[in-house]
Amino acid sequence: MNTLHLYIASCVENGGIFHYVRRRGGAWAFSDRVACDRPMYFDVDGDVMHVLLRAPFPGSGESGLADCPILPDHSLGSVGPVQSTRGAVACHLCHLDGRIYVTNYISGSVFSSTGALDTHRGRGEHPVRQEAPHTHFISPTPDGQYLMSTDLGLDTVWVYDRDLKIVSFAKVPAGHGCRHLACAGDGRTVYCANELASTVSVFDYHDGTLTLTDTVETLEAPDQTNTAAAIRVYRGLVYVSQRGRDAVSVLRPEGKSLRLKGVYPCGGSSPRDFFAAEDQLIGANENSDSVSFLRIRGESLEDTGERLFVAKPLCAAAVPE
Repeated sequence: MNTLHLYIASCVENGGIFHYVRRRGGAWAFSDRVACDRPMYFDVDGDVMHVLLRAPFPGSGESGLADCPILPDHSLGSVGPVQSTRGAVACHLCHLDGRIYVTNYISGSVFSSTGALDTHRGRGEHPVRQEAPHTHFISPTPDGQYLMSTDLGLDTVWVYDRDLKIVSFAKVPAGHGCRHLACAGDGRTVYCANELASTVSVFDYHDGTLTLTDTVETLEAPDQTNTAAAIRVYRGLVYVSQRGRDAVSVLRPEGKSLRLKGVYPCGGSSPRDFFAAEDQLIGANENSDSVSFLRIRGESLEDTGERLFVAKPLCAAAVPE
């Protein structure tokens, strides 16, 4: 891999998407930036970036979905027309078969670019964080046939068809607050990072159904001040970012469970998201306005000391040339 392109969403007014480039053996260099108001998340889909905007419509709290072209040199074109997500604080999205799917966190709903919407009802046992449904994540199932979406407020992972009709659902332990998902390379195992309890639930997936097999701790000792955030699988290991502890946990799969191998400083404050590439974890640290780089050393992590500084980075993705 000779060149790597890094995109970072800066969730401040007119913050936009930043683009950095690193060529083999060199340092990261700023390339360009496309302006947009408070981007919450983005999804790279070939030569298009789908972007969520927190509240782009004057006088409305609804979020928006827009496309930004990725040009042949990997720079970013202008953000196009904005479509309402029909909900407030859209925080995650994915694409599948030409459609875009979005989760609206405050509204507790899942939206499709076709206009379809499914709104959840109910509450969980946590008196503050689970007072209502809070959808947080959506992605294709391991076989690419359905979609999986987490609801932090209901401790539920929903499985949908492409038209947002419910196929099935599965529960994490009450009060754990399911947030983000990651799929193992075997096509059957799905890991769920639970924000409120800082745990990971392990599911077996088959033909539209998730079956819970275990839930494990991601810290050496319980920490009520910590909240788990993003989860990734990279080269057979599972990584979970920890806000409060400001760290990344490393877990190794063992059968239908996981074993915690270590917890390492993330190099910033409040690691909301991270991306794995070139044997590194690239972390978006929301509260320190920084992006950090952790080198993967077997089952441990080492801070490289390299930093990029971007206001309120909420997500990052690296794309090879």
